[in-house]
Amino acid sequence: MGNLVRLWSLLCCAVAIAGCGSLLPSERAEVLSPFRSYSDAEARYSQAVPGRTTRPELFSLGFDPLIEGNGKMLSFIDVRLMFVQPNVPIDYLPEGLMKCLEAKDRCIGYAFEFTKTDTQRVGSFWADVFNFRKNRELQGWVFRAVFVLVDDVLVHKVSNGEPNIRRHEVKRNPLGPLQGAGEFFSDQLK
Repeated sequence: MGNLVRLWSLLCCAVAIAGCGSLLPSERAEVLSPFRSYSDAEARYSQAVPGRTTRPELFSLGFDPLIEGNGKMLSFIDVRLMFVQPNVPIDYLPEGLMKCLEAKDRCIGYAFEFTKTDTQRVGSFWADVFNFRKNRELQGWVFRAVFVLVDDVLVHKVSNGEPNIRRHEVKRNPLGPLQGAGEFFSDQLK
């Protein structure tokens, strides 16, 4: 029993000496893609030219929902619901989308979303462990693109995203480990 107490004391001292900040959890989330960064995805996106790029060429750029994954295959109806809005006259649509609406079943679309984020918990280890304050820093990027094809030729494309996500989140609980205890006990009484 004495050896166990000594081992436990030694472990506690090692943790205190090693620096408690490194003990905070971290998280990394990535939607697997052929792109290393936002600018890489944007550069490949810019190589797709409406009226010239074919489906195999689009796939070779890394926008292939079957091989690369993380893409939705859109039917003509999906494309219509995505771009045609009730309060916007149909004349305002770009020419490529008009071709899609006229082609009906010969029109298909692909929608992609690629993300890469890294979340680190920062700050005081003890404040985090005892639930008084949790600080998180999130960094990463998101790239979204939609391609519309008629007869296997690109007729319209659009993209958006967040090239440089930088967020700092702080969650404070003045009561520390007791915060939320009231909810826990009320749930137990139900």
